[in-house]
Amino acid sequence: MMEYKYIYFLMEDLSGGIIVEKIMQKYKKEQKVDYKIKSFKGMGGIPQKISKASQAKTKQLLSSLPNYLKGFDKALAHMEGKKAVFVILDSDDNDCVKLKEDLVKMYQELNISLQVYFCIAIEEMEAWLLGDKKALVCAYPDARLNILQKYMQDSVIGTWECLADVVHKQGAKHFDKKVYYEIGKFKCECAEKIGRYLDIRNNKSPSFNFFLKKLDQFCGII
Repeated sequence: MMEYKYIYFLMEDLSGGIIVEKIMQKYKKEQKVDYKIKSFKGMGGIPQKISKASQAKTKQLLSSLPNYLKGFDKALAHMEGKKAVFVILDSDDNDCVKLKEDLVKMYQELNISLQVYFCIAIEEMEAWLLGDKKALVCAYPDARLNILQKYMQDSVIGTWECLADVVHKQGAKHFDKKVYYEIGKFKCECAEKIGRYLDIRNNKSPSFNFFLKKLDQFCGII
């Protein structure tokens, strides 16, 4: 009998949650795995004193993370089969290596047995959408391919703005004076439209492929 597998995804924001939902819909055609996705409203920061972290859950991923992981460690302890939490966030302008070290240190200080994977999108998860040119063109037939061709995959250049320049009629400048909600709405639209066509086994983004590799490792494929 095949071992039961369950993943809980913790996402920095709603658009990232949509991207992972689209990926998992395709991944489930390859592997039998149940999952749930929770999206936060921003990254926040890891509490300085993990042992004394507030019991109140905030709306930001890293600020809430210690309490969520401790809670999952208890809640999932008696579940049969394999289970894990995937924490997925943008590096933004942070040092990716340092961010990963801080996350691992926090995990170790929690002293929990729950399997946790930290996956960091470089610079933002929109890089995963830019990593599949065919999917992008299927979603946006009028995309500016000349701009896309200049994009260096997973570079720190303002990734969502680059995507806007590629797919939006007025480019990123359309959002210069827009509130965060409107930018988030645009990012969710791109995640929905491009995510629908993503080929999860053919993406140029190293951070996307790292995430998929960890999925495969958890599911026992590699």
